[in-house]
Amino acid sequence: MSQEKTKSCVMCGKRIPAYANFCPYCGAKQPWLSESEDNHSRMQRVVEWRDTPLGRLTMLAVGFLIIVAFASSCRLQDGPGHKTVGRELNQYLFNAQEKTPFGKKPKIKVDKNKGVSIKISNSSKAVKKLKAGKPATWNRFVARVKRRSNSFKHVYANQLYSKIKVTARDDKNKLLLKVDQGKIKYNIADKYH
Repeated sequence: MSQEKTKSCVMCGKRIPAYANFCPYCGAKQPWLSESEDNHSRMQRVVEWRDTPLGRLTMLAVGFLIIVAFASSCRLQDGPGHKTVGRELNQYLFNAQEKTPFGKKPKIKVDKNKGVSIKISNSSKAVKKLKAGKPATWNRFVARVKRRSNSFKHVYANQLYSKIKVTARDDKNKLLLKVDQGKIKYNIADKYH
C-alpha cells in the first residue's frame, strides 16, 4: 500500500486520511486542509508548542494579563456623583421643594471625602416647634435621615455618603443632627427633652 497522507481527528485524535471530511471512528466533522498543509504545518507546530511547559506558562501569563486588563476596566466605582446623591437626598428629605418646614431651600453638600452636610434654618418652623416641645416634624426628619444614611451604607462603595451632618446655616453652623451609617451620633432634640 502506498504512503497516504493522514491527519489527526480533531475530536478523537486518531489518524485518518487527509482527504476525509468526517472521522470514520467518531464521526466528527473535520476541517478542510489544503494541499500545502501536512503534519508539521505552522499551526500544528504552534499547537505542539502550546503543550510544552514553556507554552503552558506563556498561555497562563497571557490569560492573566487579559483578566487584569479587563478587571481594571471594571473596577468598583464610588457610585453616583455627588450631585446625584445631593439630588436624591433633596427629593427624599424635602420633596425637592423650595419652601420646607426646615426653611427656604435647605442646602445639601455632598463631598466624597467628608460625607454629606445639610444646612437648614435655625429659625425654621420645625426647629422652633422642637424648641417649644413639639418634636413631631423634627423626629420624622431624623427618622428619614437615619434611614437614608443606613441605605447609603449598604448601597454605595463610598461609606462616607452614609455620614450625614445637619447644621444651622444662620447660627454659625451649629450642629443639630449627626448620623453615621444609620446610627444617630448627635441629636439636638435630646437637649429639649
